[in-house]
Amino acid sequence: MNNFEYYNPVKVIFGENEVTKIGTIAKEYGKKVMIVSYTDISFYGDLFEQIYDLLNEEGLEYVDFLEVTANPTLEQARKGIQLCKSQQVDLIVGIGGGSAMDCAKVIAAGVEYNNGDIVNMIAFSHSDSSQVPPTEALPTIMIPTLPATGSEMNPTAVITDEVSIKKSYVWAPCCLYPKVAIIDPKLTVSLPSYQTACGAIDTIAHILESYFNGGDGNLDLQDRMQEGVIRTVIDNIPKVIENPNDVETRGVMQWAASIALNGWLLSGTYGWAPMHQMGHVLSAKYNATHGATLATMILAWMRYFANRSDNTRYEQFANRIFGKSITEATDEFESLMKSIGVQTRISEFGVIKEDIDSLVENVVSVSFDDNGKLASVPPITKEDVRKIYEISL
Repeated sequence: MNNFEYYNPVKVIFGENEVTKIGTIAKEYGKKVMIVSYTDISFYGDLFEQIYDLLNEEGLEYVDFLEVTANPTLEQARKGIQLCKSQQVDLIVGIGGGSAMDCAKVIAAGVEYNNGDIVNMIAFSHSDSSQVPPTEALPTIMIPTLPATGSEMNPTAVITDEVSIKKSYVWAPCCLYPKVAIIDPKLTVSLPSYQTACGAIDTIAHILESYFNGGDGNLDLQDRMQEGVIRTVIDNIPKVIENPNDVETRGVMQWAASIALNGWLLSGTYGWAPMHQMGHVLSAKYNATHGATLATMILAWMRYFANRSDNTRYEQFANRIFGKSITEATDEFESLMKSIGVQTRISEFGVIKEDIDSLVENVVSVSFDDNGKLASVPPITKEDVRKIYEISL
């Protein structure tokens, strides 16, 4: 187990109908609220009207910023920052999946950012130290409606530069942790099955990044916790797809997503995320759903390591989760993904063989370190990246 420091100050309010506490909670942190969510909120029913009423009851003013899309962009965040400043907002509430919550975080940090344009806070190159992370941000409250990214309990936000078509992240534990996460599983009932399924794969991917790249030493505790959450998601996602109104099972999926990336399961392991780095390139270029890109990468990485000698962690995962060899486990995993409607090949996003060179170069540009490799255990070379993408076609 590696040395580590652990800190997570997020207050969690979990349970059905807990969203009704938003007014009293928001009142603790501000007087004027900006609500950050998607361009289309029709599938939320009367949720937003309910939240408006609850804020009004506590005498709070609010303004909407409903311009977030899947794979949010810097331009969207800049618009939110301008609105925030002009309206003198002092609290941000993010409502939605990872895209809405991440954009809300970037806006919250951008309002207080004093190091030029917000592009400077994003880690668009891992091979130099040009990034200047934020040190201050407006307080945020997150109301996740999609079990997936765990953004409601971590200090990270992922965003795309629409000019360079690069997708990366900002990480700032000093200021980007939300103040409160209201995790109400009833809010996920209206999710389309595809989004539900992709969210489940995202949850699994967050854990697998740590599991496959665990490193040396005694990781028995982390392994067993991680395996337990992964198995729970695998067992419960078919139940949710079959019965979308099962609020209790929805709650299991939501809490699994939160703890997958709130630091509990990753502490003491090597915490890099190479599959995410390769998936981000696909999201940025093809506007592919994040969880679906991770599905393709999980399978390709497993197949790539199936015949390598340094695949102990992959063998352990295959045996403990599926009771099979790596190849057999990968095939079973792919069957599960297909059965819940998630893409398993990058060709399904529109990728063709001739695109692979540009995909590889994008990974190198953004994600390779100053040693010329993609950080993982073992480190991945440019040629390895190419082979993994080829496998995923």
